[in-house]
Amino acid sequence: MYQLSSNLTQDSLLQEFLDTLPLKYRTIMAIAYFTSSKITDILSLKISDIYPDKIAINHSESEQTQLVPITSLLRPYLTLYLNGFCQQKSEFIFGDTRGEPLQIGKVFRVLNLVARQINLPEIYLFILK
Repeated sequence: MYQLSSNLTQDSLLQEFLDTLPLKYRTIMAIAYFTSSKITDILSLKISDIYPDKIAINHSESEQTQLVPITSLLRPYLTLYLNGFCQQKSEFIFGDTRGEPLQIGKVFRVLNLVARQINLPEIYLFILK
């Protein structure tokens, strides 16, 4: 019997996870995964941090800004989200109804809920932190 490689299995689980998430959270996860950035840093992104081929991510621990490329794998997620993005009273891309960045606790509640729905192994939830 043919056995899937571990990378293919991991990619399938990631894809299922991303496909199940609501658009806002799917985009947050895609940016985190494809740029190797922390979710807390992504939540503070502003529309002015997005360039045609790069994202300026401010790292909270080092207080440095890193320009990361928008890869061909990330672009569809970002484009889909930004095409439906309504500039509300917030300059934050992932803002809440008060105009503040989403709280990390709320993001992880949604991620954990979806992970349980698709029986995502616990190891993956640990990787998200």
